[in-house]
Amino acid sequence: MSRIFACAVIAALGIASSASAEPVSGHDPAWEPGPVALTTAQRKARAEIIRDTAAAAGMTNAALLAGIGEVETNFAHCWSEATWACQGPASSSCNGGPVIAGAADGPCSSQQGGLGMFQFDAGTYAQTVATYGATIVTMQGNVDAVIPFLVTRAIQSVDGINTQAEALAWMNSIKIQDGDAQYEKWLYFVAWRYNGCMGCTTQINKYRAGTNKLRDEFGADFWNVTAQPATCVPIGAAGGTIDDKDGCFTKSGTLASWYPSTKGTGGACWFTYTTNDPQEDNNGSWKLTFEADGRYRVEVNTDASLAQTHQAHYTVTHADGMTEVTIDQAAATGLQSLGEFTFIAGETYTVHLGDNTGEPYVSTAKVAIMFDSVKVTPVDATGDGSGSDGTGDGGDDSMSTGCSTSGSGGALTLVLVAGALVRRRRYQHV
Repeated sequence: MSRIFACAVIAALGIASSASAEPVSGHDPAWEPGPVALTTAQRKARAEIIRDTAAAAGMTNAALLAGIGEVETNFAHCWSEATWACQGPASSSCNGGPVIAGAADGPCSSQQGGLGMFQFDAGTYAQTVATYGATIVTMQGNVDAVIPFLVTRAIQSVDGINTQAEALAWMNSIKIQDGDAQYEKWLYFVAWRYNGCMGCTTQINKYRAGTNKLRDEFGADFWNVTAQPATCVPIGAAGGTIDDKDGCFTKSGTLASWYPSTKGTGGACWFTYTTNDPQEDNNGSWKLTFEADGRYRVEVNTDASLAQTHQAHYTVTHADGMTEVTIDQAAATGLQSLGEFTFIAGETYTVHLGDNTGEPYVSTAKVAIMFDSVKVTPVDATGDGSGSDGTGDGGDDSMSTGCSTSGSGGALTLVLVAGALVRRRRYQHV
Protein backbone atom coordinates (compact mmCIF):
# COMPACT_ATOMS: atom_id res chain seq x y z
CA MET A 1 0.00 0.00 0.00
CA SER A 2 1.40 3.41 -0.92
CA ARG A 3 2.02 6.02 1.77
CA ILE A 4 -0.39 8.41 0.05
CA PHE A 5 -3.16 5.82 -0.07
CA ALA A 6 -2.46 4.80 3.53
CA CYS A 7 -2.89 8.40 4.67
CA ALA A 8 -6.17 8.62 2.78
CA VAL A 9 -7.41 5.52 4.55
CA ILE A 10 -6.30 6.91 7.92
CA ALA A 11 -8.25 10.09 7.31
CA ALA A 12 -11.34 8.16 6.24
CA LEU A 13 -11.21 5.99 9.36
CA GLY A 14 -10.76 8.96 11.68
CA ILE A 15 -7.30 7.86 12.83
CA ALA A 16 -4.67 10.50 13.44
CA SER A 17 -1.27 9.96 11.86
CA SER A 18 0.85 12.18 14.12
CA ALA A 19 1.98 9.31 16.37
CA SER A 20 3.20 7.00 13.63
CA ALA A 21 6.78 7.19 14.89
CA GLU A 22 5.89 5.83 18.35
CA PRO A 23 7.26 2.36 19.12
CA VAL A 24 4.88 -0.55 19.12
CA SER A 25 4.38 -3.94 20.71
CA GLY A 26 3.91 -7.29 19.03
CA HIS A 27 6.05 -9.37 16.70
CA ASP A 28 7.46 -8.64 13.29
CA PRO A 29 4.53 -8.67 10.81
CA ALA A 30 6.42 -11.14 8.62
CA TRP A 31 6.70 -13.65 11.46
CA GLU A 32 4.19 -16.46 11.79
CA PRO A 33 3.82 -18.32 15.12
CA GLY A 34 4.01 -22.09 14.90
CA PRO A 35 1.68 -24.76 16.27
CA VAL A 36 0.81 -24.67 19.96
CA ALA A 37 0.14 -27.55 22.37
CA LEU A 38 -2.93 -26.28 24.22
CA THR A 39 -6.10 -28.14 25.10
CA THR A 40 -9.56 -26.70 24.59
CA ALA A 41 -9.84 -26.31 28.37
CA GLN A 42 -6.55 -24.40 28.56
CA ARG A 43 -7.61 -22.05 25.78
CA LYS A 44 -10.90 -21.40 27.55
CA ALA A 45 -9.16 -20.71 30.85
CA ARG A 46 -6.98 -18.10 29.15
CA ALA A 47 -9.95 -16.55 27.42
CA GLU A 48 -11.65 -16.27 30.82
CA ILE A 49 -8.62 -14.46 32.27
CA ILE A 50 -8.71 -11.98 29.38
CA ARG A 51 -12.48 -11.53 29.60
CA ASP A 52 -12.61 -11.05 33.38
CA THR A 53 -9.55 -8.81 33.56
CA ALA A 54 -11.00 -6.62 30.82
CA ALA A 55 -14.40 -6.42 32.56
CA ALA A 56 -12.74 -5.33 35.81
CA ALA A 57 -11.11 -2.49 33.86
CA GLY A 58 -14.40 -1.45 32.24
CA MET A 59 -13.78 -3.15 28.88
CA THR A 60 -16.63 -5.51 27.97
CA ASN A 61 -15.58 -6.43 24.42
CA ALA A 62 -12.66 -8.66 25.36
CA ALA A 63 -12.75 -10.79 22.21
CA LEU A 64 -10.90 -7.88 20.60
CA LEU A 65 -8.03 -8.44 23.05
CA ALA A 66 -8.13 -12.21 22.72
CA GLY A 67 -7.74 -11.86 18.96
CA ILE A 68 -4.42 -10.09 19.50
CA GLY A 69 -3.17 -12.97 21.66
CA GLU A 70 -4.19 -15.43 18.96
CA VAL A 71 -2.24 -13.55 16.30
CA GLU A 72 0.85 -12.97 18.43
CA THR A 73 1.43 -16.51 19.76
CA ASN A 74 -1.59 -18.69 18.93
CA PHE A 75 -2.61 -18.18 22.58
CA ALA A 76 0.64 -19.68 23.95
CA HIS A 77 2.22 -18.13 27.02
CA CYS A 78 4.86 -20.69 28.02
CA TRP A 79 7.77 -21.95 25.94
CA SER A 80 6.78 -25.54 26.72
CA GLU A 81 3.61 -24.96 24.69
CA ALA A 82 5.51 -23.64 21.67
CA THR A 83 9.06 -24.97 21.55
CA TRP A 84 9.70 -23.39 18.15
CA ALA A 85 9.95 -20.03 19.98
CA CYS A 86 12.77 -18.68 22.14
CA GLN A 87 12.97 -19.32 25.88
CA GLY A 88 12.26 -16.22 27.96
CA PRO A 89 12.71 -15.69 31.71
CA ALA A 90 11.25 -18.14 34.22
CA SER A 91 7.56 -17.65 35.00
CA SER A 92 5.39 -18.89 37.85
CA SER A 93 2.60 -19.24 35.26
CA CYS A 94 4.77 -21.86 33.53
CA ASN A 95 5.55 -23.91 36.65
CA GLY A 96 8.87 -22.14 36.92
CA GLY A 97 9.78 -22.83 33.31
CA PRO A 98 10.52 -20.19 30.66
CA VAL A 99 7.86 -17.89 29.28
CA ILE A 100 7.50 -17.82 25.49
CA ALA A 101 9.75 -15.25 23.80
CA GLY A 102 9.53 -14.00 20.24
CA ALA A 103 11.75 -15.62 17.62
CA ALA A 104 11.65 -12.91 14.96
CA ASP A 105 14.14 -10.39 16.38
CA GLY A 106 17.37 -12.26 15.75
CA PRO A 107 18.90 -15.34 17.40
CA CYS A 108 17.47 -16.43 20.74
CA SER A 109 20.86 -15.75 22.32
CA SER A 110 20.33 -12.00 21.77
CA GLN A 111 17.24 -12.12 24.04
CA GLN A 112 15.45 -9.49 21.95
CA GLY A 113 12.00 -11.04 21.44
CA GLY A 114 8.71 -10.02 23.02
CA LEU A 115 7.54 -11.85 26.15
CA GLY A 116 4.36 -13.77 26.85
CA MET A 117 1.09 -14.24 25.00
CA PHE A 118 0.89 -10.56 24.05
CA GLN A 119 4.61 -10.26 23.18
CA PHE A 120 5.51 -7.15 25.17
CA ASP A 121 8.90 -5.90 24.12
CA ALA A 122 11.02 -3.05 25.48
CA GLY A 123 14.32 -4.28 24.05
CA THR A 124 16.09 -7.17 25.72
CA TYR A 125 14.30 -9.51 28.12
CA ALA A 126 15.88 -7.68 31.06
CA GLN A 127 14.78 -4.30 29.70
CA THR A 128 11.22 -5.54 29.20
CA VAL A 129 11.06 -6.87 32.78
CA ALA A 130 12.62 -3.65 34.11
CA THR A 131 10.06 -1.56 32.22
CA TYR A 132 6.91 -3.53 33.04
CA GLY A 133 7.89 -5.16 36.30
CA ALA A 134 8.51 -8.81 37.11
CA THR A 135 4.83 -9.73 36.67
CA ILE A 136 4.99 -9.18 32.90
CA VAL A 137 6.20 -12.78 32.52
CA THR A 138 3.12 -14.10 34.32
CA MET A 139 -0.13 -14.75 32.53
CA GLN A 140 -2.03 -12.20 34.61
CA GLY A 141 0.66 -9.55 34.32
CA ASN A 142 0.80 -9.97 30.55
CA VAL A 143 -2.98 -9.54 30.29
CA ASP A 144 -2.96 -6.60 32.71
CA ALA A 145 -0.62 -4.68 30.40
CA VAL A 146 -2.75 -4.94 27.25
CA ILE A 147 -5.63 -2.55 27.99
CA PRO A 148 -3.44 0.35 29.24
CA PHE A 149 -1.34 0.05 26.11
CA LEU A 150 -4.35 0.11 23.79
CA VAL A 151 -6.07 2.92 25.67
CA THR A 152 -2.95 5.08 25.46
CA ARG A 153 -2.56 4.43 21.75
CA ALA A 154 -6.25 5.13 21.08
CA ILE A 155 -5.95 8.51 22.81
CA GLN A 156 -2.92 9.27 20.65
CA SER A 157 -4.32 7.99 17.38
CA VAL A 158 -8.10 8.04 17.08
CA ASP A 159 -10.00 11.25 16.38
CA GLY A 160 -12.46 12.20 19.12
CA ILE A 161 -10.82 10.03 21.81
CA ASN A 162 -9.12 12.09 24.49
CA THR A 163 -9.69 10.17 27.72
CA GLN A 164 -9.55 6.66 29.11
CA ALA A 165 -13.35 6.58 29.37
CA GLU A 166 -13.74 7.55 25.71
CA ALA A 167 -11.22 4.92 24.62
CA LEU A 168 -13.00 2.18 26.57
CA ALA A 169 -16.39 3.32 25.25
CA TRP A 170 -15.06 3.11 21.69
CA MET A 171 -13.69 -0.41 22.17
CA ASN A 172 -16.90 -1.53 23.88
CA SER A 173 -19.01 -0.22 20.98
CA ILE A 174 -17.25 -2.20 18.25
CA LYS A 175 -19.28 -4.94 16.63
CA ILE A 176 -17.03 -7.82 15.58
CA GLN A 177 -18.42 -8.24 12.12
CA ASP A 178 -16.57 -7.97 8.82
CA GLY A 179 -17.53 -4.83 6.96
CA ASP A 180 -18.71 -2.97 10.06
CA ALA A 181 -17.10 0.48 9.88
CA GLN A 182 -15.97 0.52 13.52
CA TYR A 183 -14.55 -2.99 13.29
CA GLU A 184 -12.58 -2.12 10.16
CA LYS A 185 -11.29 0.97 11.96
CA TRP A 186 -10.22 -1.19 14.92
CA LEU A 187 -8.37 -3.69 12.72
CA TYR A 188 -6.49 -0.89 10.97
CA PHE A 189 -5.67 0.66 14.36
CA VAL A 190 -4.37 -2.59 15.87
CA ALA A 191 -2.25 -3.56 12.86
CA TRP A 192 -0.65 -0.12 12.97
CA ARG A 193 -0.44 0.82 16.63
CA TYR A 194 0.08 -2.63 18.15
CA ASN A 195 2.18 -4.15 15.38
CA GLY A 196 3.67 -1.18 13.56
CA CYS A 197 2.29 -2.10 10.14
CA MET A 198 0.29 0.93 9.03
CA GLY A 199 -2.24 0.09 6.36
CA CYS A 200 -0.88 -3.44 5.81
CA THR A 201 -3.74 -5.50 4.40
CA THR A 202 -2.04 -8.80 5.26
CA GLN A 203 -1.59 -7.85 8.92
CA ILE A 204 -5.10 -6.38 9.15
CA ASN A 205 -6.51 -9.67 7.90
CA LYS A 206 -4.42 -11.61 10.42
CA TYR A 207 -6.06 -9.66 13.24
CA ARG A 208 -9.43 -10.12 11.56
CA ALA A 209 -8.99 -13.89 11.40
CA GLY A 210 -7.70 -14.14 14.97
CA THR A 211 -10.48 -12.02 16.43
CA ASN A 212 -13.23 -13.75 14.46
CA LYS A 213 -11.83 -17.11 15.55
CA LEU A 214 -11.99 -16.23 19.26
CA ARG A 215 -15.45 -14.70 18.83
CA ASP A 216 -16.77 -17.93 17.32
CA GLU A 217 -14.73 -20.39 19.40
CA PHE A 218 -16.51 -19.54 22.65
CA GLY A 219 -19.62 -17.76 21.39
CA ALA A 220 -21.25 -14.42 22.07
CA ASP A 221 -22.66 -15.44 25.47
CA PHE A 222 -19.16 -16.23 26.75
CA TRP A 223 -17.82 -12.78 25.83
CA ASN A 224 -20.97 -10.84 26.73
CA VAL A 225 -20.18 -9.59 30.24
CA THR A 226 -20.92 -6.41 32.13
CA ALA A 227 -18.18 -4.60 33.99
CA GLN A 228 -18.65 -4.80 37.75
CA PRO A 229 -16.79 -1.92 39.37
CA ALA A 230 -15.53 -2.42 42.88
CA THR A 231 -17.59 -0.68 45.56
CA CYS A 232 -16.32 1.87 48.05
CA VAL A 233 -17.73 1.46 51.56
CA PRO A 234 -17.25 3.67 54.65
CA ILE A 235 -14.61 2.86 57.22
CA GLY A 236 -16.09 1.53 60.44
CA ALA A 237 -15.36 2.79 63.93
CA ALA A 238 -12.71 0.09 64.35
CA GLY A 239 -10.75 1.38 61.35
CA GLY A 240 -9.68 -0.56 58.28
CA THR A 241 -7.25 -0.96 55.41
CA ILE A 242 -7.89 0.30 51.89
CA ASP A 243 -6.17 -1.74 49.19
CA ASP A 244 -5.26 -0.81 45.64
CA LYS A 245 -7.94 -3.29 44.48
CA ASP A 246 -10.57 -1.56 46.63
CA GLY A 247 -13.30 0.57 45.06
CA CYS A 248 -12.05 3.49 47.17
CA PHE A 249 -8.76 3.52 45.24
CA THR A 250 -8.35 5.03 41.80
CA LYS A 251 -5.28 5.65 39.67
CA SER A 252 -4.98 8.20 36.90
CA GLY A 253 -2.51 9.44 34.32
CA THR A 254 -0.77 7.56 31.52
CA LEU A 255 -2.16 4.05 31.81
CA ALA A 256 0.69 2.43 29.91
CA SER A 257 3.17 3.53 32.59
CA TRP A 258 1.36 1.90 35.52
CA TYR A 259 3.06 -1.36 36.42
CA PRO A 260 1.77 -4.17 38.66
CA SER A 261 4.05 -5.67 41.30
CA THR A 262 3.94 -8.64 43.63
CA LYS A 263 5.26 -6.46 46.47
CA GLY A 264 2.97 -4.82 49.01
CA THR A 265 -0.06 -5.92 50.99
CA GLY A 266 -1.40 -9.28 49.86
CA GLY A 267 1.29 -9.64 47.21
CA ALA A 268 0.04 -7.06 44.72
CA CYS A 269 0.26 -3.31 44.22
CA TRP A 270 1.08 -0.68 41.59
CA PHE A 271 4.14 1.41 40.87
CA THR A 272 5.31 3.99 38.38
CA TYR A 273 8.37 6.22 38.07
CA THR A 274 8.99 9.67 39.50
CA THR A 275 9.50 12.90 37.59
CA ASN A 276 10.56 16.45 38.34
CA ASP A 277 7.92 17.90 36.01
CA PRO A 278 5.88 20.75 37.51
CA GLN A 279 2.63 18.83 37.10
CA GLU A 280 1.72 15.26 37.95
CA ASP A 281 1.07 12.64 35.35
CA ASN A 282 0.50 9.37 37.17
CA ASN A 283 -1.10 9.72 40.56
CA GLY A 284 -3.23 7.75 43.01
CA SER A 285 -6.26 8.30 45.21
CA TRP A 286 -7.75 6.59 48.25
CA LYS A 287 -11.22 7.89 49.08
CA LEU A 288 -12.10 8.09 52.77
CA THR A 289 -15.50 8.30 54.40
CA PHE A 290 -16.24 7.28 57.98
CA GLU A 291 -19.12 5.74 59.90
CA ALA A 292 -18.09 7.48 63.13
CA ASP A 293 -16.55 10.84 64.02
CA GLY A 294 -13.12 10.54 65.56
CA ARG A 295 -9.42 10.91 65.46
CA TYR A 296 -7.57 8.35 63.37
CA ARG A 297 -3.98 7.49 62.57
CA VAL A 298 -3.33 7.29 58.81
CA GLU A 299 -0.51 5.05 57.62
CA VAL A 300 0.71 3.93 54.21
CA ASN A 301 2.40 0.66 53.36
CA THR A 302 5.77 0.74 51.61
CA ASP A 303 8.24 -1.93 50.55
CA ALA A 304 11.92 -1.01 50.38
CA SER A 305 12.59 -3.80 47.88
CA LEU A 306 10.40 -1.98 45.33
CA ALA A 307 10.04 1.69 46.29
CA GLN A 308 13.04 3.95 45.58
CA THR A 309 11.69 7.45 46.05
CA HIS A 310 12.98 9.41 49.03
CA GLN A 311 10.48 12.22 48.46
CA ALA A 312 6.96 10.80 48.24
CA HIS A 313 4.67 13.80 48.80
CA TYR A 314 1.30 12.85 50.30
CA THR A 315 -1.54 15.30 50.88
CA VAL A 316 -4.16 14.39 53.48
CA THR A 317 -7.47 16.28 53.70
CA HIS A 318 -9.23 16.08 57.07
CA ALA A 319 -11.72 17.95 59.25
CA ASP A 320 -9.17 20.64 60.14
CA GLY A 321 -7.99 21.30 56.61
CA MET A 322 -5.15 19.81 54.59
CA THR A 323 -1.73 18.48 55.62
CA GLU A 324 1.22 17.73 53.37
CA VAL A 325 3.61 14.96 54.42
CA THR A 326 6.81 13.79 52.73
CA ILE A 327 8.17 10.32 53.47
CA ASP A 328 11.04 8.17 52.29
CA GLN A 329 9.33 5.13 50.77
CA ALA A 330 12.66 3.35 50.46
CA ALA A 331 13.33 3.63 54.20
CA ALA A 332 11.05 0.86 55.42
CA THR A 333 9.10 -2.24 54.55
CA GLY A 334 5.80 -1.96 56.40
CA LEU A 335 3.67 0.92 57.65
CA GLN A 336 4.82 4.52 57.67
CA SER A 337 2.69 7.10 59.45
CA LEU A 338 1.32 10.22 57.82
CA GLY A 339 -0.02 11.43 61.19
CA GLU A 340 -3.21 11.56 63.24
CA PHE A 341 -6.20 13.51 61.99
CA THR A 342 -9.81 14.25 62.86
CA PHE A 343 -12.53 13.04 60.50
CA ILE A 344 -16.31 13.63 60.52
CA ALA A 345 -18.74 10.84 59.67
CA GLY A 346 -20.37 11.14 56.27
CA GLU A 347 -17.83 13.59 54.87
CA THR A 348 -15.40 12.65 52.11
CA TYR A 349 -11.66 13.04 52.64
CA THR A 350 -8.64 12.26 50.54
CA VAL A 351 -4.99 11.23 50.62
CA HIS A 352 -3.15 12.22 47.48
CA LEU A 353 0.11 10.98 45.97
CA GLY A 354 1.56 12.02 42.63
CA ASP A 355 4.63 11.04 40.64
CA ASN A 356 6.18 14.55 40.50
CA THR A 357 8.39 14.14 43.56
CA GLY A 358 11.18 16.28 42.16
CA GLU A 359 13.32 13.24 41.38
CA PRO A 360 13.88 13.35 37.60
CA TYR A 361 12.94 10.60 35.18
CA VAL A 362 16.19 9.30 33.72
CA SER A 363 15.94 6.19 31.56
CA THR A 364 19.15 4.75 33.00
CA ALA A 365 18.27 5.53 36.63
CA LYS A 366 14.49 5.52 37.06
CA VAL A 367 13.09 6.02 40.58
CA ALA A 368 10.12 3.79 41.45
CA ILE A 369 7.22 5.15 43.52
CA MET A 370 4.67 2.66 44.83
CA PHE A 371 0.93 2.90 45.46
CA ASP A 372 -0.24 0.29 47.93
CA SER A 373 -2.60 0.16 50.90
CA VAL A 374 -3.61 2.83 53.40
CA LYS A 375 -4.39 1.83 56.98
CA VAL A 376 -6.69 3.88 59.23
CA THR A 377 -6.70 3.23 63.00
CA PRO A 378 -8.76 5.05 65.69
CA VAL A 379 -6.73 6.68 68.50
CA ASP A 380 -7.77 7.87 71.97
CA ALA A 381 -8.19 11.51 72.91
CA THR A 382 -4.53 11.94 73.86
CA GLY A 383 -3.24 9.98 70.94
CA ASP A 384 0.01 8.11 70.66
CA GLY A 385 0.98 8.96 67.12
CA SER A 386 2.77 11.79 65.44
CA GLY A 387 0.13 14.47 65.88
CA SER A 388 -1.98 16.50 63.46
CA ASP A 389 1.09 18.12 61.97
CA GLY A 390 1.45 14.89 60.01
CA THR A 391 5.08 14.25 60.87
CA GLY A 392 5.82 10.63 59.99
CA ASP A 393 7.20 8.21 62.55
CA GLY A 394 9.00 5.85 60.22
CA GLY A 395 8.30 2.24 59.51
CA ASP A 396 6.18 -0.15 61.52
CA ASP A 397 7.02 -3.78 60.96
CA SER A 398 3.81 -4.90 62.64
CA MET A 399 2.10 -5.07 59.26
CA SER A 400 3.10 -7.63 56.68
CA THR A 401 3.58 -6.34 53.17
CA GLY A 402 1.00 -6.77 50.43
CA CYS A 403 -2.03 -5.14 48.89
CA SER A 404 -5.05 -7.05 50.19
CA THR A 405 -7.96 -5.32 51.87
CA SER A 406 -8.57 -5.97 55.54
CA GLY A 407 -10.55 -4.40 58.31
CA SER A 408 -14.03 -2.99 58.02
CA GLY A 409 -13.75 -1.61 54.53
CA GLY A 410 -12.17 1.13 52.49
CA ALA A 411 -13.63 4.55 52.82
CA LEU A 412 -10.41 6.53 52.80
CA THR A 413 -9.77 7.96 49.39
CA LEU A 414 -6.26 8.63 48.32
CA VAL A 415 -7.02 11.00 45.49
CA LEU A 416 -4.98 10.54 42.38
CA VAL A 417 -5.27 13.76 40.44
CA ALA A 418 -4.76 13.22 36.75
CA GLY A 419 -1.91 15.32 35.43
CA ALA A 420 -2.20 17.33 32.28
CA LEU A 421 1.08 16.13 30.81
CA VAL A 422 1.39 12.91 28.86
CA ARG A 423 5.13 12.69 28.42
CA ARG A 424 6.87 10.87 25.63
CA ARG A 425 9.19 9.27 28.17
CA ARG A 426 6.26 7.11 29.27
CA TYR A 427 6.11 5.22 25.97
CA GLN A 428 9.56 3.70 25.78
CA HIS A 429 8.32 0.25 26.67
CA VAL A 430 6.27 -0.71 23.66
